[in-house]
Amino acid sequence: MRENIKAFFILFFTQLALYLLVCVNYRAVAQTNYWLTAVSDFFIASIAFFVIKKIAKDESKNIWLWLGYALGGVVGSVCGVWVSHTFFNT
Repeated sequence: MRENIKAFFILFFTQLALYLLVCVNYRAVAQTNYWLTAVSDFFIASIAFFVIKKIAKDESKNIWLWLGYALGGVVGSVCGVWVSHTFFNT
């Protein structure tokens, strides 16, 4: 059970960061901000690479992995909209 909770939090925070970056990236593209687009794209691709690498080794059907991945994405999107609106004033 402890491993499942650990996996949940790893995937949750990974997805939170990824979706936050995706939201920031969308706004950067819409505003033709080349530097922010490039930086956010780099981090999105890097995170996705390491997540896929980690998940590919785990073939278990574990609901905690799915929940961490899905809910992290939801929270990341909401945080990304807030961060991009608050700090980039768009």
